[in-house]
Amino acid sequence: MMERVTIVASAASSSGFRLSRIMTIAWREFKHTVFTKGFIIGALAFPLVMFGLIGLMPLLLSDKPTPVTGTVVVADSDGAVAQAMAEAFRQYREPSPTAIATGSPFDEFDPDSLDAMGRGVVQVDISRVALDSDLAPIRSRVQEGSLLGLVEIPAGLLESNPSDDLEISLLVPSGSPTKTTALIERLAREATVVARVERSGGDLDATRALLRHPRSATARLNAEGNTAREDIKIRYFLPGAFMMLMWIAAFTSANQLLTTTIEEKSSKVIEVLLSAASPLELLAGKIAGQSLVSALMLSTYGVAGLSGLAMIAALDLVPISTLLLFIVWFVLAYLMVASIMTAIGSAVSDLREAQSLVQPAMIVMMVPLMLWLPISENPTGWLATVASFIPPCGPFVMVLRTTGAMEPIPEWQIAVALLVNAAATVGLVWAAARIFRVGVLMQGKPPTPRELIRWARAR
Repeated sequence: MMERVTIVASAASSSGFRLSRIMTIAWREFKHTVFTKGFIIGALAFPLVMFGLIGLMPLLLSDKPTPVTGTVVVADSDGAVAQAMAEAFRQYREPSPTAIATGSPFDEFDPDSLDAMGRGVVQVDISRVALDSDLAPIRSRVQEGSLLGLVEIPAGLLESNPSDDLEISLLVPSGSPTKTTALIERLAREATVVARVERSGGDLDATRALLRHPRSATARLNAEGNTAREDIKIRYFLPGAFMMLMWIAAFTSANQLLTTTIEEKSSKVIEVLLSAASPLELLAGKIAGQSLVSALMLSTYGVAGLSGLAMIAALDLVPISTLLLFIVWFVLAYLMVASIMTAIGSAVSDLREAQSLVQPAMIVMMVPLMLWLPISENPTGWLATVASFIPPCGPFVMVLRTTGAMEPIPEWQIAVALLVNAAATVGLVWAAARIFRVGVLMQGKPPTPRELIRWARAR
């Protein structure tokens, strides 16, 4: 069989290395991948539909919140907490600038999100029972759903310095909505604090005024002197979004190279292709064709993402230099991943055989995903710096660093990372070409990693 491979390769290579044959193979690979219903629906239509749904989400959501009606039983020692909770729920019916439910300094929840339930929608009554009374019948009513909940306030929580072991007990029905449960829990904690302050003789309004957190507005000042509102969440997740974009675009096409190579090999189509082109031309054409698929996916998702940043005035977070570097890192990442997948696809006869060879490579290439958070938090640290020089993880790590760093990455690190990863890319493409040349017509038992290395070194 080795002799057969050599004969075919020699026959095809006798006419020279021709770009026209490579482009023909590339167009065939691109056409058979892109012009299919699966690709159009999965890679193009799905993200467009998702962005459309996000834009229509405010219209799809109901403007009328679900009413909250019923009774909450409060078991406390002297009725102070029950009275404070009754006053709190009353504010949802009767607007008041001193409402306990609107912006209290003791609130651990976002008052704006909970007040979105709307006044007049919450119609909750408070029924008070003694803490030492029999609560079993009340618990049964909660279980049946006839009560919204049971709140138990230990007497020690109303002391000036309560023990850390004490806690409020809230019992709700199994079908209680999340917002309703959160509202009752929040107001129970708030009412406990109110009762504690009043029992100590302190001035509740003065204490609230002193502890009320001032609002803040953070803005970015760009190079042109313009300001834009800063969003910490966007800046935090932006590096991960860029890395995932590159990951999806590279691995979708590389996985397609793996499957199509195996299918063509098992169906003997590859023998027909090798009668018209050399193994190197076939490999180059397949990688070039899938690179166009990756470029299409990258541009589709990338333009959508940049448009979203422009809509929220955050486009200055991604300078032109960062985008240009992103393209360079993507090319290197794609070529490395595509070379590995194509080499594996040419060496096996079915997908099951490929798993044993793909898994070690995937473990290595999963490292950037596992290091996303530590690298994003410290893009200039030693971990990020060392990982930048380890292919094939380097391009993914450098995307995290260049898009997430608050201070410029040293130029020498970018230059060294480019040289190291470019050299690794050339080496992987060279090894893939040699493995492809030997393995593309091989049948039988799949090779071991050691045999693949021997194929790459064969002449």
